Formats: sequence, structure tokens, C-alpha cells
Amino acid sequence: MVTKSKSNRLSVFNLPSVSRMLFPNGIKLLLTVTEIFELEFAYYESKTLSKEELIKRGAYFESIDGIETFHSKICKETSKALFENCSKSTISYFMNGVYSTGYATHGLFPYRGKFHPQMIKALMNIMGIKEGETVLDPMCGSGTLNVEASLIGVNSIGIDKNPFACFMSKVKLESLSLSLELLDEALKNPKEIINEFLKTKQVKEKLLLAEDEESKIKRLFLLAFLDAMGYARRTTKSITLLFPQVLSRYIKQVRSFLIISRKLNLKLGKGKIEFGDARDLSMIRDASIDCVITSPPYSFAIDYAENDRPQLEYLGFDVDTLKNEMIGLNGKSRKEKLQKYFEDMNRVMSEISRVLKAGKYAVIIIGSNDIQTGGIRLENKIKEFGILHGLDLVREIRKPIKGIRNTMHEEFVLIFRKEV
Repeated sequence: MVTKSKSNRLSVFNLPSVSRMLFPNGIKLLLTVTEIFELEFAYYESKTLSKEELIKRGAYFESIDGIETFHSKICKETSKALFENCSKSTISYFMNGVYSTGYATHGLFPYRGKFHPQMIKALMNIMGIKEGETVLDPMCGSGTLNVEASLIGVNSIGIDKNPFACFMSKVKLESLSLSLELLDEALKNPKEIINEFLKTKQVKEKLLLAEDEESKIKRLFLLAFLDAMGYARRTTKSITLLFPQVLSRYIKQVRSFLIISRKLNLKLGKGKIEFGDARDLSMIRDASIDCVITSPPYSFAIDYAENDRPQLEYLGFDVDTLKNEMIGLNGKSRKEKLQKYFEDMNRVMSEISRVLKAGKYAVIIIGSNDIQTGGIRLENKIKEFGILHGLDLVREIRKPIKGIRNTMHEEFVLIFRKEV
């Protein structure tokens, strides 16, 4: 039997670290990059982007050749407002998401089941999306893709069947380019603002649709009001007490982004949010989209309509009617719900393939709650539908979901390429 000498056993410690083996000298990762999937995405970014592009649009890097990245600067500046007047445990929670979830306007109105913005930015980079090209999220939820696309100069379209999701996405997107001076001016009468929101039971159509700067600022204030409404339902505090606190956090976060955006001279991409249905994207031309990135409902894991009931009712929408129209919420028994869900997702994958340009990529992020589905793996069905509609699966990446309360422990990033 051959045994290794002590010197040979210790020689392994002379090897470079994993990050040094993956990345050349001069590339420094963010300290929060610790997961295998993050290292994988960062490695792909480093192979796809030039050093100049890594500085301007890289997602997982702190600096390149000693120059701090735009992502690092934006995150450090715009996450500060999240910590104000918070407990130590809350601060600790937000600190974990400084570079992944809490920057720019992503921190406005925390939303269940949302993307990790940092990962979405990396995916666009890996897919080779250039400035001026157009990406689509046909189930945009809280507008994460649209905000991230705008930050790197990419145009985007976001579509959702939930009217409140559309409103929230629209506010987050347009707040990236508000007038700093008009925003400061509007803050002079916060009591007048809340009185206006408290008096009306249904927001006027003009406020929801108008494109003037004053209406955009009012929509930001209204989102803060709807956020405070949610807090008020879970605590003994009144909305009149909570609203100024939430509004203050919103304004500080938006202001900090607007300031750093000016310093970096960001050229934002154009984005639009539309109320619509991922099963019927008839408003989008065939083969006109450069990339699709979306995360569909994980069957009926989350009842988004019920989750947003207070906000939807305030905006004047019938929640029960919406439930009958939304993917994942149709049917009575588990079997019936799954059957309808798969029928709907087959149609969604067909539409994604239709609007996507040949040779371009569609990314579907999905997880399976085995307890709810009876062991049926949703990602396997999505792969079947993709192949059925001319989308070749080129990569499958497993992403763990942390937290002991989570009923799902992993989700899958499925990368399809449309046949040429």
C-alpha cells in the first residue's frame, strides 16, 4: 500500500482559491457571492463580457482592475434607505440582500415570489443581450426584469394579468427616471397626499394612466400608501401613522438612486408595462423579441390575487373575478388545478416561442412544491412544452432556496434556445 508523505498532503494548500482559479487577476467578486450557482453565473459573465462591460453591467463583481463596478456603487448607495428605523434583525436580513434584492427601486413594496434582480442582470449578460435590444417578461409580477433591463440600457416589455402587479411594476420602472427636483417639491405637503388617498375608494383612471411627471410622482406615493395599507392590516398601527414612515423610506431610496444614476451617467433602457395575458401575446409581433426571461406561478403555490386583495380592491378590481382568469388559480381539486395549469403553461410556452427571434434564448425559472403537486415536477413539464414548441433546452441550473419555512428547497433555471 502506497501512502502519501506529509509534504504531499499539505501541498494542496499551496493551490489558489476556487475564485482565483475561475477568474483572472484584477477581477474581484462581491463578498456575498458564496453560492455555487452564483459562481457559475459570475464565471459565465466573465467569459461573455469585456472588462469595460463587466464594470458597467456585471452582476457579481465588486471591482475590475481596481475600478468599482456600477452594480456595487448602485447597491451600496440605494440600499441604505432600507435600514432606517429598523430592528437589528431586520437590518441583518436586508444586509444579506444589499447586492441581490434591495437596490435601485427593487426595495419598494416587498413582493412574494419575486426574482433575485442580481441573477436576472447576470442572465441578460450571459444571453448576450445588447443595449437597445428588447427583452420580455410575459408574467412580470413586480417588474424585476424591467428594472434590471433599464439599468443596463436594454429595452423591455412587462405583461401581467394582475392589475396591481402592473401598477407596482410601472411605478418601480418609471421611478428610475423621476425628476429629483419635482420629487423634493412634492414632499412639502405629505398630509395633503394621504388625505387624498384616504378619501377616495377607487383611484381615478387619470392617475393610473397619465404620463406627466406629477402623476408619476403621485403613483410612487400611492404605492407607498398601498404598502402601508398592507402593514396596517398586520399590526395595530393605523395607516395614517405608518404611511409617513413608508413614504419616507420610498423617497430616500428613490432619491439615492436618482443621485447615483446622475453620477454614473446611466443611460436607461426604455420599458413598458402592459396589462395582458401570457397565454395570448397577440400585441407582440412574431419573432420580434431578443430574449424572454420569466418565472411563472409555481402551480398554485401562491395565491397572488388573494395576497393582493386589499390593494386590488382599493384600485377598484374584483378579486374573485381575477382568480378565475389567472394561471394557477383555476380548478377545485388538486388534479383539476394541475390539469388547467399545464394546459395554460403549454399555451404560454407556445406564445414565448412565437414572439422570440430564431436562435435567441428563453429562460424559465421554476420550482416544484412536491407536497402540493403530489410529486409532479413542474420543471419537467415545462421542458416538455419547450421541446414541443421548438425550444431546445441548452442548460439547466439548480438554484437552492434558503429558509426553514420554505416548502420548496430548490428552483431550476431552464435555458432554452429557439431553433434556427
